[in-house]
Parts: sequence; C-alpha cells; structure tokens
Amino acid sequence: MPSTTPDAAESDHPGTSPDRGPTAGPTLDDAIAFATRMHTGQVDKGGEEYIGHPLRVMATVVHTAGPAGVDPHCAQLAAVLHDVVEDSDTTLADLTAAGYPVPVVAAVAALSHRPDESMRDYLAHPLAVVVKRADIQDNSDPARLGRLSAERAEHLATRYAGRRELLDDLVCARDGQM
Repeated sequence: MPSTTPDAAESDHPGTSPDRGPTAGPTLDDAIAFATRMHTGQVDKGGEEYIGHPLRVMATVVHTAGPAGVDPHCAQLAAVLHDVVEDSDTTLADLTAAGYPVPVVAAVAALSHRPDESMRDYLAHPLAVVVKRADIQDNSDPARLGRLSAERAEHLATRYAGRRELLDDLVCARDGQM
C-alpha cells in the first residue's frame, strides 16, 4: 500500500505538504506504483501487461477532467486506480486508509463492477463519469482491438459502442433534469 512521503509526515501543518500543497495523501507517483503492484501478472484482452490500460486512462483524463468540471489530479488518481478494487485484493477501505481523497475513493467505488449494478450507478459521481468515458475510449481503441481475433474485436467494439451510447444518453438525461 502506498505511504505518504516524508515531507508530508514532517510538515508543521497537518494535512499540508511543502511539495504538494493541501494534501498529505499519496502522490500520483504513489498511485501509479501501487496500481502497478496490484496489476502485476495481469494481462489485458490482447495479452499486454494490464497496467498499460489504467495508465492510458490516466493520460486521457488529464485532458478531459477540467472541461468536465472535475479536478484533474483527482481524475488521474481515480483513473490509475479504477480497476484495483475490482481486479485485486485491494478494498475501498485500503484506499481510504492509504490517504486517497474521498472523491477518488468514491469514484473507484462507483467504477468497481458489482453483479447487480448498472451503468446508471456511475452517474451519481461526475469524477467516475470522466474516468468511465476514458476507460471506454481506451477499451474501444482500434489499435487495441486490432490485436484480437476479428470476431472478438467486433464483439467488443459493439459492446463498447453500446456502453458509450448509454453513458452519453444517461448523462444528457441527467443534465437535462438539472
């Protein structure tokens, strides 16, 4: 589990850090290292190291978070961690105990698939929506799908197109009601 850096622990002001401002939680580098450890040995559908997926999602949200009205730093943290609860022994309590911000843990919770959960449940958390959009974008990337059999690629392309359409429709419906 990531730990806070010495500068945060030694700060004269609890909850602040000279290098990171008003947080003593894990840095983005801490989150990347943690996610890398949690995904070690896992591979994606194309047989590549799984950690590449959350890193690409993280790279996307840095550009999409601000325009969507969410904090880019929290979006990056949530993006790189978005599959650790679903795909490892990590729990939401572990992320909280490690010091990740409440919005990040809430987004990871919303993005962690539960058998009885629908995509509608993601919409309660704008940060989760930003990460989910980037997740779908990466999962449906033609370069990634091109490494799969034609049948598998077509199945996944259709699946992700449907999910993107559903997410867009639900977000538009939610925004129209506000």
